Amino acid sequence: MVYLLTYDGYMKEEKIQEICPSAKLFMKCGLKDCALEFRRFYETAMPTLEAGDEIVPAVIWTLEESELQDMDAVYPHEIYERAVWNLKTEKGVLDVMVFLMKETPFAFPKEKEVEAMEEAYEEHGFDYSCVENALDRAKDREEAYGTLYPGTDR
Repeated sequence: MVYLLTYDGYMKEEKIQEICPSAKLFMKCGLKDCALEFRRFYETAMPTLEAGDEIVPAVIWTLEESELQDMDAVYPHEIYERAVWNLKTEKGVLDVMVFLMKETPFAFPKEKEVEAMEEAYEEHGFDYSCVENALDRAKDREEAYGTLYPGTDR
């Protein structure tokens, strides 16, 4: 059994279980001193965690270690790095697996990705403000530097 931390649309139980059928909710948490940012992911943008001054909601799942390799389809090696974080929780110190984006350009996500985040946050009753902040920063960058997706609709 391994612990997997998700902070994106894969916080939604139905979505994580499509990839990892054994996934069970272990705990909900808030990650201090983080910020959610949207970075380019092929033809859209996906959220990632970076150092910041917010508390970002996240979910920790337990799942079979053999299913962890199936997450490579969701978080491809060319864009994501797999890391192990030691999180201090009320239940003790946990070693959790987390997938973080490499340095890809900041970008504004397409509507589909925003909806996935909304559904995941709603499912867990999380405060949506860190996503709104990330979207505001992405929009400001897009206005200042232009879109990465000319001629496409998000």
